[in-house]
Amino acid sequence: MSSGNSDPAAETGILYTEPSGGLLARRYKLEVVGGPDVGADLSVEQGTVLVGTHTNADLRLSDKGISRYHLELQLTADGLKVTDLESTNGTFLGTTRIGSIVLSGPARLRLGPHTEIEVTPADIPVSIDGYVGEQFGQMVGTSSLMKDLFALLSRVAVTDATVLLEGETGTGKELLAEGLHQRSPRHRGPFVVVDCGSLPRDLAASELFGHLRGAFTGAISDKKGLLEEASGGTLFLDEIGELPLELQPQLLRALEKREVRPVGEVRARKVDIRVVAATHRNLSELVRAGSFREDLFFRLAVVRAHVPPLRRRKEDLPLLCRHFMAQFPHHGFQLSSEVLAELMAHDWPGNVRELRNVVERGLSLDAEGLRIGSADAIGEATGDVGAYVPPGVGKDVLSRPFKEAKGLLLESFEREYLTHLLQRNHGNISRAAQEAGIDRNYIHRLVKKYNLPVDRD
Repeated sequence: MSSGNSDPAAETGILYTEPSGGLLARRYKLEVVGGPDVGADLSVEQGTVLVGTHTNADLRLSDKGISRYHLELQLTADGLKVTDLESTNGTFLGTTRIGSIVLSGPARLRLGPHTEIEVTPADIPVSIDGYVGEQFGQMVGTSSLMKDLFALLSRVAVTDATVLLEGETGTGKELLAEGLHQRSPRHRGPFVVVDCGSLPRDLAASELFGHLRGAFTGAISDKKGLLEEASGGTLFLDEIGELPLELQPQLLRALEKREVRPVGEVRARKVDIRVVAATHRNLSELVRAGSFREDLFFRLAVVRAHVPPLRRRKEDLPLLCRHFMAQFPHHGFQLSSEVLAELMAHDWPGNVRELRNVVERGLSLDAEGLRIGSADAIGEATGDVGAYVPPGVGKDVLSRPFKEAKGLLLESFEREYLTHLLQRNHGNISRAAQEAGIDRNYIHRLVKKYNLPVDRD
């Protein structure tokens, strides 16, 4: 982790991670290099500052060609937002008169005919003290990798910085997101999870942003979107890499403006949210492949935190086993050195989630003499033997390419879910749509796809 001079303002300012993983506090320095006020300067450390001739201006100038409130500068996650406040003589970047722009690097601005201001990034490293304790939220670990991760997250938890959690499936990203929420000033507000991989394409905009009654077929009442439900708290965008490309511009606008416009609504509604996103995919590669927007990536990757796989922190296995054992009745089971040796020898492709399943299954079968770390217990939890697949799907599905396997399993789920849904509603599509919270037309398409019996309402 990065070390350096700690700054008290970093607790409430804009924090972000540099490519090497260090934590920085965003800062800019303003220096007047042309006009009657040469030498005047100001450090922009947080919030908004005003430039002009008024006595209340943060950078007060004497140039008569400058308006009383000429310019507003605001620190954002993306850089320094510069907004001309409808000044008489304008603000210029080069030869271009600007309204509002975001600077991500050094620049020279001209205010009116004479004054020039040099804008220079002056970010400072933020020291991260060693983490005390073995738990962050519901995540546990004492390895150096987890201590560093916990220290970073505990530092940014008290801010509203957007956090991107990157790591393999099963590493505990949602638990870390909950931990961030619990340690933030927003902990009394809602923690809303959006599973981007399971959003139905036809209804994704409605799920995220809400809709008005009558906005589309099946919209029988007004509905708040998940972003609005999260207002005052934390929005967790799980598996953000699975978000459909066509929906990404709408999400980007909502995150930039902190407002949503429900389907069928004319005016936008303000939302007050802190955003945490997670993915098991490499978003940089998705950006290069054209399947993820670069501007959305930068909006989300303000603070990037890598969650290590279990195979890279096996020294945490005893602690994790005891943590999971405390959650299940185990009748005095002891973690022997032989059992621990077997656990240490396993690669844990399913990570912490897999370990939890192994512990639960092993404890439940211990009375029959099966040890928690036996090959049978590990194998069945990982899918090596006895892995569950839905009826009607061959077990060879687990050896097929990911997209093909996912498609087959999704079809099996859709058929099974819809069959039981229609049975409960005696084949009535309108009632089924209302219960499931999906559009009637979508159910009609699935019914036709799977040739299911219905009451043609």
